[in-house]
Amino acid sequence: MKFAIIIPFYNAEKRLEISVESIIKQSYGFTENVQVLLVNDGSTDKSGDIADTLVRKYPQNIYQIHIKNGGPARARNIGLMHVRNDIDFVGFLDADDVYSLHMIREMAHFAEKHAEINMMVPPFYYVDDLGTRKKIGAHKLNTRFEQGSRVVNIQEEYRAIHFYIGGTFLRFERLKKLAFDESLHFGEDQLLITKLLLDDEAYGVVADVGYFYYRDMKNKSSLVNKSWQSKSRYEAFLQSVYQSYLDVSKAKFGSVIPYVQYLISYHAKLYFYKENVYFREVLTEQEQEEFVTAFQQIFSEIEEKYVWELDTAQPVKEMMLSLRKNGWPVRFETSSIADVPIVALHKKWRGNGHAELICDIEESRVDLPENSFFAAKTLFSTKKAILEKRSENQLIWDIVVRPVGTISKARIGLKPWELRGKWFYQQADRKVELEHFRLMAELRQKAKRRLKLKRALNQ
Repeated sequence: MKFAIIIPFYNAEKRLEISVESIIKQSYGFTENVQVLLVNDGSTDKSGDIADTLVRKYPQNIYQIHIKNGGPARARNIGLMHVRNDIDFVGFLDADDVYSLHMIREMAHFAEKHAEINMMVPPFYYVDDLGTRKKIGAHKLNTRFEQGSRVVNIQEEYRAIHFYIGGTFLRFERLKKLAFDESLHFGEDQLLITKLLLDDEAYGVVADVGYFYYRDMKNKSSLVNKSWQSKSRYEAFLQSVYQSYLDVSKAKFGSVIPYVQYLISYHAKLYFYKENVYFREVLTEQEQEEFVTAFQQIFSEIEEKYVWELDTAQPVKEMMLSLRKNGWPVRFETSSIADVPIVALHKKWRGNGHAELICDIEESRVDLPENSFFAAKTLFSTKKAILEKRSENQLIWDIVVRPVGTISKARIGLKPWELRGKWFYQQADRKVELEHFRLMAELRQKAKRRLKLKRALNQ
């Protein structure tokens, strides 16, 4: 089985060679089975020279294609035009990222077992370079891989969404009938992938490999901000991408299937994250109204339950549902206070064996009911949590979603001999268990996972 890997690049001199080397050293047999297409999208730095050096070293496998700067969709389309006819699958790799050592081998093995599958994807990991130290984190959608390598049916597993091209492998014969939409500056990859999945209704997840996505933390903020400063990222994107999902789903299935409803909900939450502070600055009031109106129209076809199922902060869900209900002008509404507080739980190590349980209070609460509190019961004692209130308003865009004085967190400090126990919420008449914690065991498991990932990255 033969593979082509398309790498569009623009001014990628810092990491292009590292990315290509992760293909060259694959365990599957690079010279016999792999074609690499380096699409130079008008680079002005030394990355073109680096690509030339790689071409001279592997003239039968690596090719550089020079084009005028036109964006990733055009670069990928031109790359597809140069794929050899004997290629079975086409993979996509960004010029900052790397494959784990056995990526292509495992993709080949999976494809041989599942001849009906046109798309295969690996787990996705973030790599942050901070000086000489690397921090590796898993993408939230990696839960798809917990059952091992398998075929996912999107009708049966609507939350197993996939929408990014990095690490994705597509059957070449299938790709010949498709193209990336060059009119789009954002989401051209997810549009192609989603249309394919709505047609095929299934894809493969290949578990024991990894796609490592490099994040330059020093420049992360500026890159994120830049992406949200384009007007095309707003109403035009909703119409070109989300509305297309709705139309294709209704045309094929007669309705908007759960997979599409959850996919749109999952992706649309990005509009309300704290990094997106440019909504009011980028758009005129008329454009803001057009965006909110388009958002309301699209979400009128999405059930509320799919928003509530998102793994994101409750104020974001409330904002999405407020726009769905009220449209323009924006009128933010909080949800009703639950009998048992809605919380997000996590832990932090504080050094010298000490730790802390942190409970984020998701609702807009000023206080807990009388005789109610959060606590942890360990082998030696029961410790009540200390409540922490907001010292400033929490905003989405310029709208207050959690005012000063509302509860932000409940914190419980743990000493080295208190790292095992139960975390609970006590009401006047009942106790609600939140979680059993065994912090030393969790720490060991986390260390093992990180070591395994670092080994995969450095192989």
